Amino acid sequence: MLLSGVALVLFVVVYQKRLLQQQLQLRAAEAEYQQQLLAAVIEAQEHERERIGRDLHDGIGSTLATAKLLMGRLESTDAAEEAANLSSMVKEILGEAVHDVRGLSHSLYPAVLDRFGLAEALQHLADVCNETSTLDVELSIEYQQPLALAQELALYRICQELIHNAQKHARGATLLQVRLRQHGTRVSLAVEDDGCGFDSAALESSRPASGGAGLRSIEVRVQMLRARLSQQSAPGQGTCTLIEMDTPTAA
Repeated sequence: MLLSGVALVLFVVVYQKRLLQQQLQLRAAEAEYQQQLLAAVIEAQEHERERIGRDLHDGIGSTLATAKLLMGRLESTDAAEEAANLSSMVKEILGEAVHDVRGLSHSLYPAVLDRFGLAEALQHLADVCNETSTLDVELSIEYQQPLALAQELALYRICQELIHNAQKHARGATLLQVRLRQHGTRVSLAVEDDGCGFDSAALESSRPASGGAGLRSIEVRVQMLRARLSQQSAPGQGTCTLIEMDTPTAA
């Protein structure tokens, strides 16, 4: 009887010790995951700052420098016809600079999202992409009940990054389909291209755990939304990325 009691006590002690170890491991894993998310956010911000700096230097900076040179020529000429031509060129170049500034401003924060909501913001994003890229963006929206602004902004940024990834990596793609759906409490965003595709299993096994900055940025926002991310692809069959979330704010 005494031995049975001792054995029971030892079993309880060992069980509690293992349970405590599992809890500590779980907390450590959660802390490491949170650190990875924070690192992903910081890296994404640094990449965004780098992109903005490059756009300012190579785009707007170069455009304004050209306008300055033309203004110098305009000041030194006495020929009316040449002055008129130079003035017209300066106006055209400054118009391009204004357009570039507006585009950069929209990439930093889409004002149309704040004013008109996610559907209009995605439409504007698709229009801009169709004007500036050879990839045709086709938008389909069934979305009636707006979400919170923070949720809509996260979905917008996810879509923006997925479009950017398709433009960069989907070789041979001519069409990019963006579908936003809302059914009851379920909201989904799908971005599908008809490009070269890839072997998802092989990529998953060879990809570093941290992934690329763009993918980590998407994963961070998916985590913030408490959503689910899935991706389907095969060589020659394009790629489809699906974001699904449940929200009590959807009606």
